Amino acid sequence: MNTSDNKFKIILSVVFGSFILIGLLAFSTYKTKNTSNTQTPLTIWGTVDQATFDNFISKYKQDQGTEFNLTYVQKPIDTIDSLLVEAIATGKGPDAILIPQELEKRYLDKVYFIPETTLPLRTFQDTYINEASLYEQSGGIFALPFFVDPLVMYWNKDTFASAAIAIPPKSWSDFPLLATTLSKSDANANITNSAAALGEYTNVDNAKALLSTLIMQAGSSIVGTDDSGSLVSTLDNTNGNPNSIEIPAVSALSFFSDYSNPQKSIYSWNASLPDSKSFFLSGNLATYFGFASEATDIATKNPNLNFDVTMIPQTVDATTKVTFGELYGFALLKSSANIAPAYNLISELTSAPAVSDFLEFYDVAPARLDLISAGTSDPEKTIFYNSALIAHGWIDPDTQATDQIFQTMVEDVSTGRLDVSSSVQNASGALDNLLQS
Repeated sequence: MNTSDNKFKIILSVVFGSFILIGLLAFSTYKTKNTSNTQTPLTIWGTVDQATFDNFISKYKQDQGTEFNLTYVQKPIDTIDSLLVEAIATGKGPDAILIPQELEKRYLDKVYFIPETTLPLRTFQDTYINEASLYEQSGGIFALPFFVDPLVMYWNKDTFASAAIAIPPKSWSDFPLLATTLSKSDANANITNSAAALGEYTNVDNAKALLSTLIMQAGSSIVGTDDSGSLVSTLDNTNGNPNSIEIPAVSALSFFSDYSNPQKSIYSWNASLPDSKSFFLSGNLATYFGFASEATDIATKNPNLNFDVTMIPQTVDATTKVTFGELYGFALLKSSANIAPAYNLISELTSAPAVSDFLEFYDVAPARLDLISAGTSDPEKTIFYNSALIAHGWIDPDTQATDQIFQTMVEDVSTGRLDVSSSVQNASGALDNLLQS
């Protein structure tokens, strides 16, 4: 590392240190009040679509008769890190950010943790879904949960009906029969129809989320903490379960990989096929594992597709149901000179009335338990709400790097370079190195 880099880091450390002191003073002296009574100019950066957020704010202000001075700016998820560091260094950073939980680790040193004196942990846990525990840090709460985008299963009703199958599968144990019943090949052994896109990576949309679901369903947290509290990979261990006879990630990857093995009777997917979402939209894929937020896009891109949505399948006799969820929350930045009014604003934006308004513009589920408990008359959103209750996630140190780790893990098996156990072991080591860097 060169001298200029060191000087830059020292300057940032001093700047952040002063911001923390300012923030503590602000929280101790600022009396909480309704944000509708303040016109403090506030800025939030986020990865949520600009038009969606702007429409939400307009509706909320109209419904509640409130007013606040907020500027929201959408930033690409791949570049928000570098843009934010540059903006903070020049004193032009936002007051808060709206990001998915996968970015949490990269912002631990930039976020102002909400102290328990302001938001008691008991109140936080009673308000939000289980996955919100990812925001619980030793120094306080990392972010206020806004919504969760759970992984669900879309299914082609016409394909199932043509095969005299009345209901979609609820367990992964149903998939071997589906694979032999719904998958079809032409005279040259090319797959023309598939029951499920499993076993490959680059042409399986949401492959990392799907694999994460299978691994967590098998009993692994993917990332955990060691005795010192440091983040470590749990991919290659039994996750502390003495009753496990197999490493959860190994059993999950083995199940996943079998569907791309030509030697298996359930062979129904390979790397030469189109991406899974396109194949589903064309009517050639019976099931598609996608996020709740994809519902409108699927309906728009093929209005003639007779599809429905259901909760992600579970392991047979599962006592604890799990699906992967992308949790979004508002986090305060240490660099903000307006921490107290910014906290008041994000508290208002995560209130039940505000979240209800947001859900009118985006096919996701609330992170608030009271809204989930109240339910919805929309049968599609009922699936999303129920999926939110079983949503889990993990702290991702670098989304692009872990995407490559998962891809290598899958392709080492699909190409025959490594067996499943060796592939998982290698992936765990790579994830550990990433977590410690």
